[in-house]
Amino acid sequence: MLANMDATRIVDPKLTEEFLLTQDGVLDASVWFDHGQLRAHVTLAPAVRLDAHRLGDLCAASVGPEHTPSEFVVVGKPGS
Repeated sequence: MLANMDATRIVDPKLTEEFLLTQDGVLDASVWFDHGQLRAHVTLAPAVRLDAHRLGDLCAASVGPEHTPSEFVVVGKPGS
């Protein structure tokens, strides 16, 4: 699913999803649009030290702010 977020940029949630899946300790990731906002659901392996803020920073630095979800739901406790 592609969405035209502005006249010059097309955002593909699959790009963000594929990036998240390359991160150590990420077992599963789903990214989608909801009411015009990019959202993500990420499942972490036990004892992985990632949280929503860090995932957002990683996305912004690697795939750009337009491909960074505005909200992350993270399943799995960091450091557990």
